[in-house]
Amino acid sequence: MLNLLHLLTALAMAGCLYALWREARGVSQSRGHLMVPPPLAFGCALLMISLTEPDLRQPNVLRIAIAVGILLGMARGWFMAVDIDPLWSTVRLPSGSDGFWLATLLAFVIVLASATQLVSTQGQSYVSYAAAAMAFGAGFLSARAVMVYLRTRS
Repeated sequence: MLNLLHLLTALAMAGCLYALWREARGVSQSRGHLMVPPPLAFGCALLMISLTEPDLRQPNVLRIAIAVGILLGMARGWFMAVDIDPLWSTVRLPSGSDGFWLATLLAFVIVLASATQLVSTQGQSYVSYAAAAMAFGAGFLSARAVMVYLRTRS
């Protein structure tokens, strides 16, 4: 059954997509703007975890998903090309569309997990997988943003 938490999850992911849109187009932005999508992604992940039935929650899978997301995000943030404008203290990520496409995929997962609950009674089991995917995405986006932020400080 759909409820208000589904709507909040979709709104949080829409905000994350909106914040990543400039980065995906390669537009210069302040370093602080890099840190907007990670809290929205973690909020969305927490909402997905709260939508999971208590007996279907898998804490070990969530921990592994966050850890793998953080490791891959750190690697991506470390090796990502970054253009720095020291005069205006802005950064531009020429190859920064990966975060936007990951967030788009996660938005699709959220819609799919919500739709399966309407279609079948077994749909609740897919929400735990969607929560693990959101945990991976939140870890990836956060670690990538932190690594780019640390690399670009003066």
